[in-house]
Parts: sequence; C-alpha cells; structure tokens
Amino acid sequence: MTPRTFVHATLDWGHGIEVAEQGKSSVLFFDKAGEKRFVVAKALETSTLKPITLPPAEIDALAARAAGRKPKAAPSGTKKKKLASKAVKAGVFATLADQLKLFETLFVGGFQGERFIKEERGAPGASGEEGYKEAGIALARELLSAKAFASESQEALFENAQKVLAQTNIAHPVFEGNIPFKSIPAGDRPAAVAALNELLHGTGDYGERLSRFAAALNLRDKQGAPRKVAWPLVTVFGALFDPGQHTAVKPTAFANQARTLGFEVDRSQKIDAPGYAKFLDVAIKTRDALAKAGHQPRDLLDVYTFIWRTHAEKPAPVAEALPAGGETPPSA
Repeated sequence: MTPRTFVHATLDWGHGIEVAEQGKSSVLFFDKAGEKRFVVAKALETSTLKPITLPPAEIDALAARAAGRKPKAAPSGTKKKKLASKAVKAGVFATLADQLKLFETLFVGGFQGERFIKEERGAPGASGEEGYKEAGIALARELLSAKAFASESQEALFENAQKVLAQTNIAHPVFEGNIPFKSIPAGDRPAAVAALNELLHGTGDYGERLSRFAAALNLRDKQGAPRKVAWPLVTVFGALFDPGQHTAVKPTAFANQARTLGFEVDRSQKIDAPGYAKFLDVAIKTRDALAKAGHQPRDLLDVYTFIWRTHAEKPAPVAEALPAGGETPPSA
C-alpha cells in the first residue's frame, strides 16, 4: 500500500509522508520539518493539509529519510557519487556546541521543556499518543515483564511485542517495526518470543543476547523471501524496557554523532555484541557531554532522541546540495 503524501497549506515544510498511526492521529514526516502529528481527516477538512501525488522514486526517498536510512542511489557518474558522499557528511555538526544550539532552538527548555515533552517524551502517566515514549516504557514493562513471559501464551506475548512496537515509531512501522515483525512465520514466532525473553530478562552480556535476538527474527518480505533485520527493531525493546542502561539505535545518525564528538563509528555495523557496544558508547559519551554542557537527559532514550532529532533536522549546506536527479541526502 502506497503511503499517503501531503504538503502543509501555509507552512514551507516540504513534502510530507504518513509514517505511523497512533490512535486517532497520524505521524507525518516532512522533509523540511521532521515529524509532526495530525488528525489527518480533520486537517484535510480544514485544508491545513493538502494531499499530493509524488512519483514512486520520490516516495521511496522520502520514506527512507523518515526511517533515517540512506535512499537507494540513482544511476550516476563519479561526480554524483562524490556529491552523495558530501551529502552524507552534511549530517555532521562541526561541534557539539552547534548541535546544542539547534537542539535549544527546536526545544526551548531542553529535555524538560514543553515541546520536548509534547513531541518526544510524552506526558508522565498518560497513555497512547499523549504518553508517547513514557507510555512506551510503561507498556514494555507491563506487557513484556518477567511475570508476563511466565504466565502468558506465546501468541499473546507476540501480540504484546507488537503493541509495544506500535506505541512509538522508533522502529519505523513499515520499514523496521510492526510490519516486518508481523511477517515472522507462525512457526518461527515461539523462537522470537523466547529470544525476546532472554534479551530482556536473561543474564550474561547484553550485546550477545541482542545478537541472538536478531538471529531469531526470521523476517519475510511480501514474496516470502528473507528480509534483513534493522537496528531499530532489534534495539527498541531494550531501550523502552530499561532506558537507563540501553539505547535504541539509528545507525547513520549515531555514526554522524560520533563524528560530531570527534571519533569514528561505521554506520554499517553488524548487529552483534561489538557493533552494539560501539553504538552504546556513542550514546553514553553524548549523555556525558550533554551533562557537562548543562543539559540533563532523563536516560538514554532522551539521548537517543537528542541524536535523532538534531541530525534529522539539520539541513544540508546549500553548497553541497545534490543536483536534480542526484541521490537524496539522508536525514540522519
């Protein structure tokens, strides 16, 4: 099913694509403004949003940006490849101070500010879209608790995992989250549930458990062929269940964050213990740098949000913009 696409009637937000439904509202991603929430039917009725039709290639590129991934490159020569390389680097801030300046502009009051709570963290104690990530934490701890794994059926636990995935769009529902997760064949779901139980409640190295969980996710595409598992899907459960210790991962954004802090982490890390350790190190060093700069994230989920939103919102420099027909720069 082709995602719906829109433009805002009065604001220059660029093209928008629907990426998730949360209760009565939908999350839209705009290429110039990032994620926004709308009750789409009402927004169309009041002409706040206008539906548009985009070519399939543009829809794919916009969806990839929303998912924080690099879109597929169009056939190009050496010059376009060099420009594409520059576009990837455009997501890197020159200094942490530059990144903080954007964060403080986007979210007045920082992590405790009204906009951050409304758009990203969610209201404490609220459920559904009003609770957002706070509600996701509560839902994960309720539906994926040790008690739940000990008392509920494999089918119920698989559905519980889907409900947790649907509470946030950390794992993009179409590309990385619920739809790929639902593609796991019925016969393979008990193994996925058992690996999720070990991930959240097992002992030993967390990275090794994460690696085994990824291996247990037998995802399938529409034709039934194996589908690659993505970092957000593998890491979202631990990030919600224990955000004080574990992080969700958007590889490109985290690689750019490492460069902002002055070191290198390859965004193409294999989903295994060493790969997770490198991305976790990025989150921890960012948390420490934020604290030193006077910001106090609640946990690594706030740190993840800081990394993702600032890199997603950072525009590419005009001088490095791609020519028509070139590859679209990733948002994170």
